[in-house]
Order: sequence, then structure tokens, then C-alpha cells
Amino acid sequence: MTDEGSLADESWAEYYDEFEDREPREMLLRVLGTFGSGEHLAIDLGCGSGIDTLAMLRAGWRVFATDAEPEAIRRLRDRIPDDLSPGLNVQLARMEDVELPPADLVWAGFSLFFCRPDRFVDVWSRIRAVLRPGGRFAGQVLGDRDTWAGGDDVSSFTREQALAMLDGLVVESVEEAEEDGDAWGDQKHWHVFHIVARRPA
Repeated sequence: MTDEGSLADESWAEYYDEFEDREPREMLLRVLGTFGSGEHLAIDLGCGSGIDTLAMLRAGWRVFATDAEPEAIRRLRDRIPDDLSPGLNVQLARMEDVELPPADLVWAGFSLFFCRPDRFVDVWSRIRAVLRPGGRFAGQVLGDRDTWAGGDDVSSFTREQALAMLDGLVVESVEEAEEDGDAWGDQKHWHVFHIVARRPA
């Protein structure tokens, strides 16, 4: 799920086990439906065990999938059938270090907030730079009222800061969600911005 090794390896394995049978995220499927026909490339940033990567491949996309966790990459490779593997490029790397290719979609499904705060500006600038004209960013940004906000390995933002990140992009949707819920078996307060933004054509 993430591109940051802030949890112990066994914790990530437990997370992947818990959500092994989840469906692809509805937000991703909606965004894929906004693109027309033709060949498209997506980046799955913090791809985890590859559930969303597989959905993109099945939709006919080529995918560059990257994650910092070796266990995630292993599960991703096991998940992808041989007939879809030619459309997949996989790299084991932290999001702070990976070189991203030009893309029509950068998908960061609950992963971007695991970017180190001191590197976030650079990572976000590189995400914007690789978006092709008409390309979209879709994913989640952590809000400042989340339990995890303020951690050394977690980037979080006020609503004003999150919106400022999108200056120069066409904002297609920003949904703010705040609720108490579960994370890795523990209770926490979630505060998340679900964002879809497009680079002008």
C-alpha cells in the first residue's frame, strides 16, 4: 500500500494479509473511466500488493508500479498473470528516490502521506512534472487532524495547504473525509483529502 518503511516488515505483511481480498478502489475505477481510448501509462505510487495495479492492467493500461517494501513487490509479481505482465514495469524504491516516467495518471492510493515531510515538496514537484497534458493525479493527502499527522515520517496538510498544492491544475474533485476508524487493528482518527486533479491539455 505504501512507499515508506515506517512500519515493521511483519506489520506490512499483516496489512497485506488483511486486505488481500479487497476490491480495486472505486475512486481509481472512476478515474480510469474518464480517459478515452488509446494507449495510456499509469504510475502506481506505493503500489502495495498490486490490487489496483492489476485493475489498471486489466483495463488495458501499461503500469509503472513502485513500492519501498520487498514484500509488496513480491506479492505484486505473484498477483499479475503472465498475459498481463508485458504491460508492467516494477521498481523497488522509496517514492523519494524513484525516477518516474511521463504518465497519463499518477495513482497514489493511501500512499502519498508516507512521504517524508522534508522531501514532500520535491516528490510532489516530480509528480506534477511527469503528468502529460491532460494527465491526472488521483489519490489521498493526509489532513492535519489525522492521528498520524505530525509524525516524522508522515506528511500532512491543512485544507488550505492541500488546495494550494493544486494551483495550476484543473481540480476535478476534492472530498474531505474525517472519521474515527481502524488502521492495522488499532483505532485512529482519519482525516483525508481524496483528490483528482488534471494537468491542462
